[in-house]
Amino acid sequence: MFDYDRSNFIAFLKGFPKQISKSIKLMKDVSVDLDMSGIQHLVLSGMGGSAISGELLLGYAHDELKTPPLLVRDYTIPGFVNRHTLFIASSYSGNTEETLATVRQAVKCKAEIIGISSGGKLEEICNKGDYLHIKIPAGIPPRQALGYLFFPLLILFDKLGLISVKKEDLDETGHLLQELAERYNPEKSLGNNLAHHIAQSIYHAIPIIYTGAPHLYPVPVRWRNQFNENAKAMAFSNVLPELNHNEIMGWEGLSQVNKHFRVILLRDPEESARIKHRINITKEILREKGVLFGEIFAEGNSRLARMFSLVYTGDWASWYWAMLNEKDPLHIHSIDRLKEKLSRLGD
Repeated sequence: MFDYDRSNFIAFLKGFPKQISKSIKLMKDVSVDLDMSGIQHLVLSGMGGSAISGELLLGYAHDELKTPPLLVRDYTIPGFVNRHTLFIASSYSGNTEETLATVRQAVKCKAEIIGISSGGKLEEICNKGDYLHIKIPAGIPPRQALGYLFFPLLILFDKLGLISVKKEDLDETGHLLQELAERYNPEKSLGNNLAHHIAQSIYHAIPIIYTGAPHLYPVPVRWRNQFNENAKAMAFSNVLPELNHNEIMGWEGLSQVNKHFRVILLRDPEESARIKHRINITKEILREKGVLFGEIFAEGNSRLARMFSLVYTGDWASWYWAMLNEKDPLHIHSIDRLKEKLSRLGD
């Protein structure tokens, strides 16, 4: 079964917990000299594996941030960007064309700019404009470099005074993910392994990932993206209460169609009482319509640890599903083909 991981993608999964401690060490040497008193809005720019770091951070800190944030996944920036904007560009390679296009626009708008990348043209732009650039380790598929993309950004927000990050939360997250790495390792726990069970439950099916806790809203997106890229399979996601106003009606469709879906509910203790009621009612409707579903509960004490326990579980589930689908998780032929064809067009 595991012979299909010809690129040893599992090594990236096993090494993910260490990205946390390495990011903490990296950020100790980063000096942030930026006057935030004139900053009126915050823009994060990125695509794919780089964008999800910003989305996760905005979810994590949604009830603490006082500066209005916006995440840009496109070639263009909003019209309000000006010298009162803190513009943070994240591109693992440093060469993502959409992100570079937004940075160049932000330069023209005289925004305060910070770049996060392993090098590339983004680093060159930051050095040329004397902007802060946080250089992270290279040599990893962007989607598996989430630790290097998220945790420096988290610590940066703390240094800027945008949020407060507790050392014990970082420590707990690192320790918990290391424990999960052991638990999900197929060499040690294949018979009692949640990530493997998830993959088996969605084999030959289409997963739809739901959650109802606002700080977890980006996590189903991460699961969906990992299922797409690693397992080479379709997946969809949504959040409560929004899905109760529209998507829930889709389950009244044909039973012949519904039988192909599997709903995965990502649960967290911070769900409000009202959301808990909505989840219970939604489960009743799913049962009535013959839709199979399962619930995955976050582990850990701090919000950060619980959030990443679910992220990491989804990452491992995507690897196990790739093995079941007889796919090498590393290869992304369609994305590579698209980029190659776009490169012929020029700027």
